[in-house]
Amino acid sequence: MDLTPDQRRRGVEEAFASLRLDGLKPTAAALQDAEDYIEGRRTLDEIIADVVARHTAS
Repeated sequence: MDLTPDQRRRGVEEAFASLRLDGLKPTAAALQDAEDYIEGRRTLDEIIADVVARHTAS
């Protein structure tokens, strides 16, 4: 199912709201990833793979 940019933005806003409720805030990298996702430049699978690579690099 393809989502519209507005639908992707609402999903991102909900996810970031959950972070803030837990006392956390998105990093600059997460904000950029979110914008790339919202604009359709990258898929969630691509972003997840990049996040895993960033945090597991030796």
